[in-house]
Amino acid sequence: MQRKKLEGRKKTAVMAAVFLAVNILAVCLIGRGEIRAIDGNLAEHAGDTGTAFHEIMENYKHSFRLFAEMMTQEIGNHPEPDAIWDYLKSIDSKMLEIEGDTFDGLYMYYKGRYLYSWDTPYSQYEETGYVATERPWYKAAVEGKGEIVFTPPYMSYANHYILTTISQLQPDGETVFAYDIKMGDIQNLVSGLDRYEKEQVMIFDGSGTVIGSTEEKYLGGSLYASLDETADSVEAAKKEMEDAASGAPEELAKAKDKKEAAEAFYAFRQDLGNGMEKLLDKKEETVRLNLNGRSQFGYLHREQDFNFLVLVPAMSIVKATMTVWLIPLLLTELLLIYVIGRVSKGIKNRELRDAYVELGQTQRRLEIALSAAQKAAAVDDLTGMMNFKSFRKEITSALDDMEEEERGILVMIDGDHFKSINDNYGHSVGDEVIKLTAQMIIGRIRTVDLASRLHGDEFAIFIANTSDYSVARRIMEDINNTIGKEAKRRNMPSITLSAGAVIAGHGDTYLSLAKAADEALYEAKVTHNGGFAYQ
Repeated sequence: MQRKKLEGRKKTAVMAAVFLAVNILAVCLIGRGEIRAIDGNLAEHAGDTGTAFHEIMENYKHSFRLFAEMMTQEIGNHPEPDAIWDYLKSIDSKMLEIEGDTFDGLYMYYKGRYLYSWDTPYSQYEETGYVATERPWYKAAVEGKGEIVFTPPYMSYANHYILTTISQLQPDGETVFAYDIKMGDIQNLVSGLDRYEKEQVMIFDGSGTVIGSTEEKYLGGSLYASLDETADSVEAAKKEMEDAASGAPEELAKAKDKKEAAEAFYAFRQDLGNGMEKLLDKKEETVRLNLNGRSQFGYLHREQDFNFLVLVPAMSIVKATMTVWLIPLLLTELLLIYVIGRVSKGIKNRELRDAYVELGQTQRRLEIALSAAQKAAAVDDLTGMMNFKSFRKEITSALDDMEEEERGILVMIDGDHFKSINDNYGHSVGDEVIKLTAQMIIGRIRTVDLASRLHGDEFAIFIANTSDYSVARRIMEDINNTIGKEAKRRNMPSITLSAGAVIAGHGDTYLSLAKAADEALYEAKVTHNGGFAYQ
């Protein structure tokens, strides 16, 4: 009897040891797969952010090309500096209407004179010893040798946005066109990112200046500055606030904001410790960091002029990559239970079968949940249309599947005067207008065509099996007509949609097509009244 007990205990110990060893091995293997998945996910996230960022920068360049073309034509017609100066001031409001919040002033160096679009008397520049040819925008343009260039961005605490100047040296080797822009679109891009819970995303330039951040107070801070230099910035901001205490209220408010931002960024740099050095050392690799006492994963995607930093809490990314480790772990446990059940046949067979069924049901529930999550990730929450990521994927697939002779039309769509609806009626009414617009778009295309809400009041459709722009034009006219009629019927404000179209074929890329369609859309937007243009 005692012997049987000992043999039973020995078998139990052996099975427990095997169970433990297999689990340790499985955890190690699954852990390696999890690390690869985390690295791939963060690399994709940073890369997608970079792609969207470069689309914004290309839009800035496109706007500047329009300005440069206008100025070149005007100089050809009226070459006198005084006439050009008057022209600059006359188009200031027009550029503001076209570009909206992006626009922040036009200026140039022409025939030895500094000309600008705003109303500041020139005597103020003379009193401060302003020399245009010594300014960063002029020097950057000369170094660019005719290329469109950006000066290093900086934070305007008076207006709470990042500013930069885009400029270009003209063919005469002396004239420079310049255009101040607010880089709010970049901050909107970063603020809209929500791939991971409590993530931080930062975009910074080659000098380390943060030009986009999920934490707005970090804008303007330098990730390349030492901790001592960052602390000095805090002290300087405090001193500036003390000096402004006896001045105008707006100057004091500006100084206070600057101090609070400097303190917030210093606290972040303190918490980051040597994490920045680790990220810079581990190029294009995931780095384990500790922030706010919590484990985080960091990934830095570096380019020549701009960098993209992603910081994600470990628990957030473990949740996001659950399918990488949970299902394999469950299957491993299932297999172990099955093997042990075979070895110890006859011992608690019913309990083991129940466990098998229960684990099978758990696996099925996980698969259903995974399928639902994947579907939700491809759909815009407000309208039910495809979102930007899934639309780009579907267009890429459609282009790859096209025969050489097949054609389609990509149409980029933007609402006219939508901002005024939000301002006058509120965002809830604005959302209803967006939903109505989506319904009318879906209702006017075929099942073989594709439609997406990109973001805000921007949409896109892909019309399959045609290269006839008149088809696209008729569809847009039909959509605009039905939006107006249905909005009137529902007693709600209406918008029109301007559209830019481009023909697509096998071998084209989504990025090149979207760029061309956006250029056409820019032309169509001039009227702000349901215009249509094509490349």
